[in-house]
Amino acid sequence: FTTQWLSECRRVLKDTGSIWVIGSMQCIYTIGGVMQDLGYWFVNDVIWHKTNPTPNFRGTRLNNSHETLIWATKSEESKFTFHYKTAKELNRDALNEDDWATGLRKQMGSVWRFPVCQGRERLKNDAGLKLHSTQKPEALLHRIITISSNIGDTVLDPFGGTMTTGAVAIQLGRKPIIIEQEAEYFN
Repeated sequence: FTTQWLSECRRVLKDTGSIWVIGSMQCIYTIGGVMQDLGYWFVNDVIWHKTNPTPNFRGTRLNNSHETLIWATKSEESKFTFHYKTAKELNRDALNEDDWATGLRKQMGSVWRFPVCQGRERLKNDAGLKLHSTQKPEALLHRIITISSNIGDTVLDPFGGTMTTGAVAIQLGRKPIIIEQEAEYFN
């Protein structure tokens, strides 16, 4: 299945486009291997450090406090979009207040700190439970879309879930195409 969906994403990906894939330790390494087998070129891997991870109540392993993102292109020669200066502007994580106030900006690194969805951002079903267990925070998707696409570009999310990617893409002036098989999430 992973080979099929990544093959289709590669087929429709523009030569100047890029793809971001996110996953936990149970799947990201397999996905990365399939991507390499299909010829994708890895631009970066990024760690989403969850500042408020769900505790491991069983005490059977370390707390899963991050997910890994793979940023890739069709080939090493791809001329993909990367807004370097915008990334520096968005990079408040690496700065203290004095640096920010004086205009000193540092390069964005590959460890991003964002909380998991909570409060009003966390979508819930009619029973008051989480609508989707892996809903991504808007701030994470805002960063990805802002630094790696242009206004007017098309953003594809083949696993739409709660449609956060589409909502953020629209806010940023991009055209989303969202695919989701579960009617509950789609609605």
